Amino acid sequence: MFSTTAIAKGTKFSGRVMGTHQRLDQAARRSLGQILPHGKYFPSSKEIVHFEGIRGPDGLKRKSPGVDEPSHMLTNKEFLKGSKISKSEADLHSPAMESGHENLDERSVLTMILDHKWNLVQALRDKNHVRAAFEAAWMAHMIVDGLTPAHHFPLSDVKDELMTDKEFMKVFGQPIKGLMHGRSTMETLRNNWLYWGAGGHMSKHIAYEYGVLTITAAKPPRALEVSIDPKDLEQLDTEQIFRNAYDRVCGFKMYDRFLAEGWTTELAFETMSKLLPEIIRVITLGWYAAAAEAYHLPKGGKGGKKL
Repeated sequence: MFSTTAIAKGTKFSGRVMGTHQRLDQAARRSLGQILPHGKYFPSSKEIVHFEGIRGPDGLKRKSPGVDEPSHMLTNKEFLKGSKISKSEADLHSPAMESGHENLDERSVLTMILDHKWNLVQALRDKNHVRAAFEAAWMAHMIVDGLTPAHHFPLSDVKDELMTDKEFMKVFGQPIKGLMHGRSTMETLRNNWLYWGAGGHMSKHIAYEYGVLTITAAKPPRALEVSIDPKDLEQLDTEQIFRNAYDRVCGFKMYDRFLAEGWTTELAFETMSKLLPEIIRVITLGWYAAAAEAYHLPKGGKGGKKL
């Protein structure tokens, strides 16, 4: 999804314009407030959003293209184990990531979610508010990307095929990520058209994500807030919660339908009523699981009683 301000490198406006990630973070933080016991610290929306945009995972694409970038696509290997979807569906929706660049951060999306959760637990225990906000933001970012239908398409594989010359193209001496470098001028033009041209793979990806951004921006965070079922607080297994949500999102087949028909009224309605609440719920439960572990909270929510 877009955090929008990652485009603005080094600008004082970074973080002031709310993208999809920021809006979902705000909605999830409001949702967390319903179930977090009084007096237990967790970063505020303002603190969390500070680490989005240019300061978030998307910002690395502008700061240092191709260096230590976290992967944003899912892999077959991580979901064939423990997933309810079939192998054929996993092959379709969870393509293996072959980056072609040894200096990328090639940990799986799920691994990064769990890593950020572990770091968040330690930061909360240490009362390190800045680190806690950072980890909460980056954890949520990976959850959102992992549950975004467009990220289940094998875009990385397509890009790797079109990037026949693996070295980044440079403009005024600066490496530019996203340009398909071919072995000749004609091949470079052809590959970039297939990627960026009308109906190109990245053009479709961007059109989908901008559609979600428009839908998300149509409502304030309080309208996106979700209610958490007390039963969900009995078993706070972040990995399984994410896997179950991933299975449900794949079952919607939203990106397949978008590629076939574009944005439709039905797809927009389902995005608002099904996809966004599912993503916000998983972020909320992920954050609560970290807080529960850090503060040794009883199962079932506040005081161990039904909410």
